[in-house]
Amino acid sequence: MAKKKKGEGKGKSGPARSLVEQARYNVSLPPELLERAKRDLKREKYLTPLRLAEKYSVTLSTARKILKALEEEGLIVKFGSSRRAPVYLPADKAKTLPPGI
Repeated sequence: MAKKKKGEGKGKSGPARSLVEQARYNVSLPPELLERAKRDLKREKYLTPLRLAEKYSVTLSTARKILKALEEEGLIVKFGSSRRAPVYLPADKAKTLPPGI
């Protein structure tokens, strides 16, 4: 049996990405998608990354970027929190909740 070389078979393939390649993969959020999410926000009871990803046919990372942008603008509020599936409420609906919830 042949010996494996050091680092072979560990799941890494090829050299690390250069800064230019990293910038290419770090795509910004399309403004028209963000505007569409703002318009649709009025009809939503709650938002999660999975719901947005399915609704707009985008990846989960893009859905998280949308939610983060909406939260920074104060349009949504984080209600339930877990690392994998945070739940957000529209800011106007979050104000109407009874205290302690």
